[in-house]
Amino acid sequence: MKITVCKRRASVLAALCIFAFFIVSMQGACVQAEAAGVSAGEKKKIQKLIDDTVIQYIKGACNYPAKLEQFVFNAKMKTDIAFHNVAYKKHVFRQFSSEQRLMEKYLPYAGVYKYTDSVKAAVKKQGRALFGESFQISFAVGDGFSTSSNYPLSHDKKYVLMNFTDWGDWYANHKYWFTKQGSRYRANLAVASYWGGAEEEITVYQFHVDLHKNKKSYIIKDIVFEKQIDT
Repeated sequence: MKITVCKRRASVLAALCIFAFFIVSMQGACVQAEAAGVSAGEKKKIQKLIDDTVIQYIKGACNYPAKLEQFVFNAKMKTDIAFHNVAYKKHVFRQFSSEQRLMEKYLPYAGVYKYTDSVKAAVKKQGRALFGESFQISFAVGDGFSTSSNYPLSHDKKYVLMNFTDWGDWYANHKYWFTKQGSRYRANLAVASYWGGAEEEITVYQFHVDLHKNKKSYIIKDIVFEKQIDT
């Protein structure tokens, strides 16, 4: 058992070393732009915002790469992300059910949420906090996995389906580097993913998140999947 654990730790360390080397090489191209004025405090706030609100959503897409082909930052994705952020808050999660009758009717991955006025209000509030006052709720609609959405609205618009990816033995690490142009900030993001037991087979997914400063906080203006790199 000890030998197995040691081998696994060595594999993980090797994976992280490869990832670190990859990040350093990419960061080198951004040093001049970053010097233009993204302060340490700004980096810290932007990173916290992304880590608190969208990083798990992005990693979920990497866990299920087929979704990356339809990774488009539109009204439906904004609504998807807003719901993802409130799904486990007490007043929303109270609406959750995995009753067999509902599972058979709507074919969700894990269950359904009643689409009540309180759920709508929570999604709208979260969406406007993340994406600005112009945010409007726009769920994808379809039962089962008929859409690429993680949280589609059922065909009768009574329930939000829980279709977020199951993590299982899948792992991911992520790193940031930042640039700025005028009032627009960009968090460049690399996500290294691998399956447990296959740490030497790393895939790096490159994204960027564009933000505008809004008083003391930031509004997310775009999330873009750029490319996949097999290391």
